[in-house]
Order: sequence, then structure tokens, then C-alpha cells
Amino acid sequence: MTNFYDDWLNAHNEIQDDIEASGFVARDRDIPWVTTPQDAKVKLMIANQLGFATMGSNVLKAEIPVGWHTGKHRHGEESMHILEGEGFSMIAGQRFDWHKSSTLHIPYWAEHQHFNTGSLPVLYISAMAFDLERFVRLARLEQIETCGPNDPALIAAMPQMESEYYRDGARAIIHIEGAPTDDSFEPQGNIAALKNQHDFLQYLVVPKNGFRSISVAITHQWVEPAFHHSGRHKHLEAVVYAVEGEGYTEMRGKRVPWEAGDVLYVPPAMWEHEHMNDNPNPIKQLRIAFGIRTWFTEIWPEGYTNQRIYDEQGKPIEAGRIIRNRERTR
Repeated sequence: MTNFYDDWLNAHNEIQDDIEASGFVARDRDIPWVTTPQDAKVKLMIANQLGFATMGSNVLKAEIPVGWHTGKHRHGEESMHILEGEGFSMIAGQRFDWHKSSTLHIPYWAEHQHFNTGSLPVLYISAMAFDLERFVRLARLEQIETCGPNDPALIAAMPQMESEYYRDGARAIIHIEGAPTDDSFEPQGNIAALKNQHDFLQYLVVPKNGFRSISVAITHQWVEPAFHHSGRHKHLEAVVYAVEGEGYTEMRGKRVPWEAGDVLYVPPAMWEHEHMNDNPNPIKQLRIAFGIRTWFTEIWPEGYTNQRIYDEQGKPIEAGRIIRNRERTR
């Protein structure tokens, strides 16, 4: 007769089987839009219920029609990036104006609502840890108002933006044109595995920019030129949103193709991986980090920290041009 300890002994093997059967990319074109009290159009892209072996992370994409606003609600921590359009958000009573490629960070239980004041639909990507919050019995979401058309009088009466920071001193928003680059902004801790990981890298929701993120953050945007690859490395869970271009990721012998609009999911299995742009146009991607990965890295550091992969000559595989080995012809 088996007991709980037999189950524990087999847990690792079961987890690895689940990861092998997991999804590795959420394909934008295959996921239908739905309507909720919060969003006129929204799609859930990464979640356990969708077949991804996550550590409790979630990624959504939503659209705000021209002249509309989202609902107003509050919940756990959230990080969001504006993909298209312009407008503003009211978060905990403060206004924050944004445009394409702005990134916002919303603290736990802060009331928030987003308004489209431009001439195009607003498209944004949002990251939360709702599945994790639910697993630990702490998930909570309160809907205060529903989405709908803007009231011009109400918009005119809204306060103006005063700062990029919340009143408690934490930063709320960063615009891509003001985001530090790899050349001027050393990664925290000077981690060797992050050096020369991408051709061009900008830092978004990170502590050195004034943000206080705990469970989730949209941390970086990077660009790889035509026919270039990223560095090769391994770590725990990673989520990458493809903003522009198309390519594939080599991940433990698997070739995972993706295109603009897709979300790449690297499972928490310390698999070696490398992002490849084998096309004549550059690619642009966003990195979404979830704090549970950092927590496990800190309490179980052996084997779970970011690790650079080295080639046969002992040199680190860093970002660079794709080298194709041509077969000899006689």
C-alpha cells in the first residue's frame, strides 16, 4: 500500500512530465476575444487552466475602443505595457498619462481605471499572479464600475498628471523614451548571466528605476537585429511577449516558433534556451518577471540562479549574429 511519502518521492517525476506536456507559446491569432465587466475586449493568454505549467503567473491582452474606458476594479499587483494608443489611468486617485510603449505598475489593492483619449484603439498587455494568489487562498478581485463610453464632462473634470510617482514615493510609470539602456544601466548585482544577453536592452519596471514590484513586473524591452540571436542561458520561469517581428526559441532541443502578438512561456525547469531571429527584420520583445521565481532562487540558490551557457571552447554564448555552417561542395 502506498502512502503520502511515496507520492512525495514521485513528485519530481510527475512535475517533469507535466512540464514536458505543457504549452510553450500562446498564439495570439488562436485565442478569441471575450467581453468582461472590466474590458470590452480581452483575452487570457497564459494561465494554468490553459495548459501552461506556470508558477502561478497570468498574462492578458486587452483593447479599449476609441472613446471608451475600462471598468474600475482592484486586485493583486499588476504590471501593464501599452502596445498601441494613448490615454491615461487613474490609480489610487492619481492620474498617469501614457502613450505607446509606456509601462505602468499598479500596487496591490489600488483602485484603477484606464481611459482611451486618442484616435486609435488602445491595446495593452497585462501581467498578474492571480493563479498564485488563488493557490495560496489570497486571491481577491472587486469590481467597482464597468467598462463603457467616456463621458466628456467627466474626462474634463479629471485632475492633471502631477508626477510619475505615487505619493508614497514608489514609481508608477516609465515611458520607453526615458528608459535606461544596457550601455548606461548596469544590471542589479552585476549578474554575469545577464551580460550581453541582448543586442539592445532597455530597463523598465526595476528597482533602480524607482519601482517597488514584488510579485510581477514588466522588466525589460529588448531588440535583436536581423539574423541575430540572444545569449544562451537558463533559469526558472520566464515569460516573453513578442512586440514586433517573428522568430523562434531553441529550448532543450525544442524549436518553438513565435510571431508578433504571441507570448513565449519558458517553464520553471532550468532549461537552456536562446531566442533566434532568422528573419531580415528586427524583433522586439518584452520580458515579464514573476516574483515567485526570485523567491525560490533566494531560498534554494543551488542550481536555480541565472546561468550562462558556454560553448565547446569555454566561451559564454552571448548575443550576436547567427553563424550558419555551410556544407562543403565538391
